[in-house]
Amino acid sequence: MFRHQLRQVPGLNTTSTADISFMLLIFFLVTTSMDVDKGLSRRLPPPNQRPQTEETNVDKRHLMTLEITANNRLLINRHPAQITEIRQMALHFIQSQGRKHLFSISADPNSGYDIYFQMQNELAAAYHMARNEYALRRFGRRYSLCSHQQRETIKALCPQRIAENYDTGKEGGDQ
Repeated sequence: MFRHQLRQVPGLNTTSTADISFMLLIFFLVTTSMDVDKGLSRRLPPPNQRPQTEETNVDKRHLMTLEITANNRLLINRHPAQITEIRQMALHFIQSQGRKHLFSISADPNSGYDIYFQMQNELAAAYHMARNEYALRRFGRRYSLCSHQQRETIKALCPQRIAENYDTGKEGGDQ
């Protein structure tokens, strides 16, 4: 009667599979965006040959202390404050004290990073505003539009003076 003929199923041609997967890999590497690290753009001072152990006396009139407690509360000169107040207070302090100003920052090891970076951003914004005002008064243009030499002059008039206190004696580890 009827007879079934056995047919062979042809095999898949896999010779170009590696080439296609490599091309897809390159395509996705080229078209996807990589996350850019975010952080504070600070340049550390150059390392000294011998450590400095000198203590300097600072006049309290020229010092503004910024503290972050373990429960993430901000204290400015030992008075409670909000993050949004830092910029204007710091700007006024920089302008009134001139080159003699100094910010002292201390954060409890158990405090959060978020409030610390917000505080640093507000201080950076205050310095940016102060340098813009110095540049407008001295050179008639914004700080970002000044030449390298003019920027160095502004930096000498308005140096960034921030001292950070590290408390490594408590739990929380090295910082």
